[in-house]
Amino acid sequence: MSTKVAYRTEVIGSLLRPPEVKQAMSDAQAGRIGREELEEIQDRAILGAISLQEECGMDVITDGEYRRMIFWDPVIATLDGLTTDTDSPVMFGGDDSDEDEVKLPTVTGKLSHRDSLLQREMSYLLEHTNSPTKATMPAMAQASALWLPGVSEDAYPTRNEYMEDLVRLMREDIAALDALGVNYVQLDSPRYTYACSEEGRDRLRALGIEPESWLGEMIAFDNALMEGFDNITFGLHLCRGNHRSMWAVEGGYDPIAERLFNELEVDRLLLEYDSPRAGTFEPLRLVPEGKVVVLGLISSKEARVETRDEILPRIEEAAQFVPVERLALSPQCGFASTLPGNLLGEDEQRQKLELISSVADEVWG
Repeated sequence: MSTKVAYRTEVIGSLLRPPEVKQAMSDAQAGRIGREELEEIQDRAILGAISLQEECGMDVITDGEYRRMIFWDPVIATLDGLTTDTDSPVMFGGDDSDEDEVKLPTVTGKLSHRDSLLQREMSYLLEHTNSPTKATMPAMAQASALWLPGVSEDAYPTRNEYMEDLVRLMREDIAALDALGVNYVQLDSPRYTYACSEEGRDRLRALGIEPESWLGEMIAFDNALMEGFDNITFGLHLCRGNHRSMWAVEGGYDPIAERLFNELEVDRLLLEYDSPRAGTFEPLRLVPEGKVVVLGLISSKEARVETRDEILPRIEEAAQFVPVERLALSPQCGFASTLPGNLLGEDEQRQKLELISSVADEVWG
């Protein structure tokens, strides 16, 4: 496997949505404004997101995910066959409350495309910047969570039958992105990190999932999603939950590192390392040659802005396991994986992006 892009700095996907975007999305949901007016507001805001990332020196940029209510939307907002009548909660740690709970739809019918959010996002982004860009979408391992035992069998008797259909449909989206000239796609998967701890594994077992065999099946489905797209660099972001600065699971990458880092055919591993919850850098010794590790050392969850003197020694520590020329730098996650956004302001967001760029210049030139 060859490394197709050598970006040193990037955002993970989402940026804090401006108040006017959040208001417009609320108004559109309530029927107070139409899709055309909503998109005009989003379009203007995305131009600001482009400028922010370019001014801060990001090597590759996104549209801030300003067209999304939640990072899942390339799947859940564009496919028919899902219902919110029987919903699936996404569990977070931290000080969550009922009003902060995030719920997902469930597969209850055969899947089909009614729209392509990814194509709309990337068409507009490519039209309005000359900077390198990337698309972000849920990994297939993540989307596996939409099939629920006792609910989804009428549509798909097994989870794997649902996954096969989902992979087929999402490959159509990636083929369209390929035709547009998109050359970097990031797959997001908090789900893989459930296998990092016994608590997370217990959550999987409660859904009738045996973690080890599930891990192999999910790697195979994500590999099937990527197969044959030789012009596209694929990255995997391993998330630990990010709604309103909360977290879902903890535990080092050790239990999944050998299989995931080696068997999953991605070019870049975007790994959260902003907290002791992520464990040590030691599992990076298992990253094969040719793969880049993007170190998520800057927190998108808290307002405190890190310092150069905190970040540089951590890069040096990681370089004991992966050569520095195969390292890069990013926030640990998006700044707003869900509509409300994390508990920090736009000034802190900008300072964190500027820090990433200045540290990267110092380390890699």
